[in-house]
Amino acid sequence: MADLALAAIMAIWGSTFAVVRALVGGGEAPVSPLLLVAVRMALASAPLVVWLAVRGELRFSRSVWRDGLICAALLGCGFLLQIEGQHRTTASRSGFLTGLLVVFVPLLELVLFRKRPSGPAAAGIALAFGGMALLSSGGASGHAQLVGDLLTVGCAVVFAGHIIALGRVADRHPVLPLLLVQLLGTGALAAVAGPFVERQHFTSDPRAFAAVAYLAVFATLLAFGVQTWAQRRLPPVRMALLSALEPAFAAVWAAVLIGERLSRLELWGGALIVLGVAVGEAGTALLSRQRRPAA
Repeated sequence: MADLALAAIMAIWGSTFAVVRALVGGGEAPVSPLLLVAVRMALASAPLVVWLAVRGELRFSRSVWRDGLICAALLGCGFLLQIEGQHRTTASRSGFLTGLLVVFVPLLELVLFRKRPSGPAAAGIALAFGGMALLSSGGASGHAQLVGDLLTVGCAVVFAGHIIALGRVADRHPVLPLLLVQLLGTGALAAVAGPFVERQHFTSDPRAFAAVAYLAVFATLLAFGVQTWAQRRLPPVRMALLSALEPAFAAVWAAVLIGERLSRLELWGGALIVLGVAVGEAGTALLSRQRRPAA
C-alpha cells in the first residue's frame, strides 16, 4: 500500500517540474522562485494548522520540533537549490538531475552508516539510473546551462539526505505534527533567503494562482504527508527506488503541459526506469518472503 501511494505521489511530483518551469522559468516569470516556495509552504501549512488547532493538538514536544526542523533544513535547502536550478534549465533535464537522488541515497547510507543495498535494490537502481540517462539525453538543449545543472545536482544530494533523515525519525512521531514543522521550517527558510538572492514579485494572474494552489495542496500538503507516512513503513533505499519514477513522469508532463517533446530515446529511458522499479520492488518482496520464517 505504501509503495502504491508513493508511486501516485511521484506522478504528482513529476508534474511540478513543468508547472514550476512555467511559473519561474526565464524572462518575465509570473512568480520569483523563492517567493514561490514561501507562498507554497504557507498555503500548505494553513489548513494543517487549523486542523490541528481544532483537535487541540497544536502543541508539540521538543523532539518533534528538533527532528522536524532538521528535516526542514534539508528539505528547504533542497527546494531552494532545485527551484533556482529550474529557473535556468528545462523541466525534463531538471527531472533527471533531481532523480539522481536514487543513486545518492544508497551512497550516503553506505558512507554514513555502512549500510549496503540489497542485490535487487542495487540492480533496480542501476537500471533506473541508466533509464534516467537515456531520458535526459534527448531532452537537454544543445547549450545546457551549467549553473542550473549544478544547482539541481546539489538539490538531489540534499533531498537524498532528507529521505535518509526522515526515514530515521518518521516512526518516532505522529505524521501531521512532523509534517507541519517541516513545511513551516521550509517556508521560513525561503522567506528569509528570498529577498537576499532575487527581486521578489508575484503577478496577479488567475493561472498563476491556480498553479500555486495546485503545488500547495497536492504537491506539498498531500504529497509530503504521504511521504512522511510511507517512510514509517519503507526503508530509505526503497523510497529512493520509487523516486526513480519521478523523472519519467516529469518528462511526460513536460511534453503534455509545456510542449517539451519526447524522443524515441527518451521513451526507452522511461521504460527502463519502470523496469528498474519493477525489478527492485519484486526482488525486495521476494527476498522478504524467503527470509520470513516458516510457520
